Amino acid sequence: MLKTSNEPAEKVFSSAVDPGHATGGLGQLYQHRRLLWAFVVKDLRHRYVGSTIGFFWTVVTPLLELATYTFVFHVLLDIKFHPAGGWSNYALFLFSGMVTWFAFTEGVTRSATSVTDHGHLIKKVNFPAVVLPAHLIVSAVLNQGIRIAVLCAAAIVLGHGLSWHVALIPLVVVVQTMLVLGLGLLLATIGVYFRDTVHWLNSFLLLGMFVTPIFYPANIYPQQFKLLLQLNPLAHLVGVYQELLLNQRFPHPHSVIVTVIVSMVCLLVGYSVFHHHRERFPDLV
Repeated sequence: MLKTSNEPAEKVFSSAVDPGHATGGLGQLYQHRRLLWAFVVKDLRHRYVGSTIGFFWTVVTPLLELATYTFVFHVLLDIKFHPAGGWSNYALFLFSGMVTWFAFTEGVTRSATSVTDHGHLIKKVNFPAVVLPAHLIVSAVLNQGIRIAVLCAAAIVLGHGLSWHVALIPLVVVVQTMLVLGLGLLLATIGVYFRDTVHWLNSFLLLGMFVTPIFYPANIYPQQFKLLLQLNPLAHLVGVYQELLLNQRFPHPHSVIVTVIVSMVCLLVGYSVFHHHRERFPDLV
């Protein structure tokens, strides 16, 4: 049984590292799983311990934003995901998109500074640097899991319930994690060389949030910008979640293929870049 919850991450590191595999492939995440989990627990404790409602902030914050966006886009602007859909239908589809987007942005933005924020660990001999961005992404996935559970409960109460298609959601989460890990490793590397990376990233993500069909259905996209929609992997990912959870049917094969291929390419490219520059990190952080 793992006892990482009571052990400092640095202590777990001292007993988990195998020098012969410190620069190995992504399999080192499994090899150093105790260290990875220790960092995840430390991150979650740092974020929630001491607050009044703890983990419930993972739900409360999105719900407050959900109420705001529902009022602005549905009540004031009269945007609907279905012609006959009311506020509850809009809120469910909006929340589905927000859950996906929050997990994505949390993972990539925090990964961008993960190496520079832990310079003292990077300077340690044989430290598995890939654990730094990876543990933040795992933390984001756990938070996403809580929000998906809330979304499922809301679909049962306010929507048409759930179908067996919900059993496919874990597979989608795995694919999404591949995408975020790949981008996170790439951005963590860039962040070592360019310290203002996270500021540029936040600006691009703000733009990306509005060009991704989260607050509105994809079918209202202007025809002249359809290519932008097709090239946006997050648009496909959001659509996959909405189809499985709310429309209770298989997503379009095109969306599945694009999401899987882009995620695999991002993971391969991101880790290759990270691995290639890993040995330079101690001199730059």
